[in-house]
Amino acid sequence: MAAFQSRILIVEDALDIQALLRHLLKEHDLTVVPSVEEALVAAAENDYDLFMLDINLGEARTGVDLLNDLRALPNHASTPAMACTAYALHTDREHFLGQGFDAYLPKPFSRVQLNEAIELAFQGEAVEPETVTV
Repeated sequence: MAAFQSRILIVEDALDIQALLRHLLKEHDLTVVPSVEEALVAAAENDYDLFMLDINLGEARTGVDLLNDLRALPNHASTPAMACTAYALHTDREHFLGQGFDAYLPKPFSRVQLNEAIELAFQGEAVEPETVTV
């Protein structure tokens, strides 16, 4: 777990996953939003230490599209970003890292796996598939 209280922007459309992340990350300063639009507003108005983005947000724009928009903001050009997604095929990790994410965490995940992924995102390292098992 991060040694400091990080400011994390979580973009997740599923209410149950939102509630789970709020519970598991309660020691952090969280902003949880369900949509690309709300994420862009929050990121324009605030500085974050980490973006945790779902990929399929139930709208035309995806978490990958959102990452590109977030990285275009001057205050977030280098903010670490983690793909937290149900896309969990063996090729998905490399795909999302190739799209600009710093870390990848497939759903479902445990508290330990979540905390490890956050640490690795802050270090600029991606979670290896062998590390995150379901």
